[in-house]
Amino acid sequence: MFKRENRLVPGVRFKNSFFFATPQFVLKEKKNGLAVNRFGIVVSKEIDKRAVVRNKVKRFFRTELVSLGKKMNVGHDILFLTKKSILTKTKEENIATLEQSLARAGII
Repeated sequence: MFKRENRLVPGVRFKNSFFFATPQFVLKEKKNGLAVNRFGIVVSKEIDKRAVVRNKVKRFFRTELVSLGKKMNVGHDILFLTKKSILTKTKEENIATLEQSLARAGII
């Protein structure tokens, strides 16, 4: 679980934001003007109907984002919209894709 200050609050709009799509997820990023990064992770029932699987995907994102936290630039709102193919890829492939997409967005 993220600290409260690192959670993306409901109602944040991502108009005119950086948009990057991968086979596993879609990344949306915009500057927030704060001294912290805020994250949101969306895993719909389209991915899998079982809550256990959806929560596992969210835990994966949280642990990787916390481990990358020291390398990230601050002041961004970041939203991840997962796709079904995230379940078919290995953990290492998902980590590599996550790091590449954050680097492309200028966060790392």
